[in-house]
Amino acid sequence: MSAWCVRALLLASFLAVGCVDGPSQPDVLETDLVERYNLQPLPAMVHPADNLPNSRRIELGRLLFFDPILSATEDVACGTCHIPELGMADGRELPIGPSGIGLGPDRVMTDPDMLEEGRASMTVINAGFNQFLRQRTADGFLFWDGRKRRLENLVTLPIRERTEMRGDVVPIEESLAAAVGRVRAIPEYEMLFRAAFPERAGAVTAIDSVTMAKALAQFVRSVVSDDSPYDRFVAGDANALTRQEKRGLVLFREKAACSACHSGPMFSDFDFHVVGAKQLGPGFQETPHEDFGRWIVTELESDRWAFRTPTLRNIAETAPYMHSGGYADLRDVLEFLNRGGGDHPAIPRSRIEVRPVGLTPAEMDDLIAFLYALSDDPGIETPATVPSGLPTPRFNPGK
Repeated sequence: MSAWCVRALLLASFLAVGCVDGPSQPDVLETDLVERYNLQPLPAMVHPADNLPNSRRIELGRLLFFDPILSATEDVACGTCHIPELGMADGRELPIGPSGIGLGPDRVMTDPDMLEEGRASMTVINAGFNQFLRQRTADGFLFWDGRKRRLENLVTLPIRERTEMRGDVVPIEESLAAAVGRVRAIPEYEMLFRAAFPERAGAVTAIDSVTMAKALAQFVRSVVSDDSPYDRFVAGDANALTRQEKRGLVLFREKAACSACHSGPMFSDFDFHVVGAKQLGPGFQETPHEDFGRWIVTELESDRWAFRTPTLRNIAETAPYMHSGGYADLRDVLEFLNRGGGDHPAIPRSRIEVRPVGLTPAEMDDLIAFLYALSDDPGIETPATVPSGLPTPRFNPGK
């Protein structure tokens, strides 16, 4: 979960009337909150012209997503860090890739020379709706630092990363070609690729890095959550939210000013902000025990320590929070933001885009209740078997 921007905390002054029930004030909960805040449903998905969805391509992508054959070590699938039962995240502060045993919070590393990944696993639910700032496009920002745009450019990147799916088996420059070779060696995959990409019928093989990326990207775009209690409320069901959840919505939009950054149907402005979350883990890209966020992409000083505003949809399922996974639950996050952020000792206070807003414990309860109302199960199931015959990541809590 990301931040409340300082530039919009002026919105807090508008809470003077009606956020908490009281006989001397008009009851804002009896107004039309959908109209009051111009709440909008999720828009139509934007697909690249050269990768329009079809059921065969999506199902092929699902098999690849949960097949460890994509990893050089053949023990990590995309679904290892994006688990359906955990909101398509992994429930850990920082993910464990090669040499890991188990799934979710119970996953442990067996290779002492391997590192955890540098950042918390982001959910892939609704990732196809990500925008490029205010532009609704297939080229939306991805990753915590926005270093990739368009899902086709993201989905094969973990194959090349040592701590995600490569390990120490192949050099980075050979890793993607090696993954393509492993998939090509499986006759069932060749058949499935030809069915999903009939334009490759005359080719020696239908499997290459482009078709593999297109299939994976279309599966990820199919992972949609749009029937939460909040969605039903926006669609016209006034009883879809409880009275407490409605109080939380008013707080979200007014006193707490969460919507300054977590705006629109995706609850994100798709921009980058400095909130000063604590830093855990090994760091990121040659910055030991440190992560400079968007600066790694732009090298602009104004982007140092800035991270992309993530969606709040399904936020109740994707703890722990922030880029380093340093906040165990939603109350931890709200307390951090309520005191004005700034838990990172190296970040000057002048850079922090959060200011204290004075939420009471009861108001935090209401806000958390509203955040829980943003969850909806997208109905993704891990395949029992995949064409490689390798075991798929099956989540069994406590085992």
